[in-house]
Amino acid sequence: MQHDWLIDVLTDLKAFAQANGMGASAAALDDASLVVLAEMTSLARAKGQAGSSMGEHDNQSGSVTYLFAGRGHA
Repeated sequence: MQHDWLIDVLTDLKAFAQANGMGASAAALDDASLVVLAEMTSLARAKGQAGSSMGEHDNQSGSVTYLFAGRGHA
């Protein structure tokens, strides 16, 4: 995916937060990484860039709202 650098930046920020006792920030950055991954996957599927091994889009697996609904964030 062309925006993989976003995950790298979020990972670096999370590592910094953890190393400096910023647990809530680290957890929020972890959530942000999930959102970015979900959106990147959804965009790739919409553009037909995802491989056929990923299966059919179920209109939920790439949805950020669906992803966080069970976590009380949506």
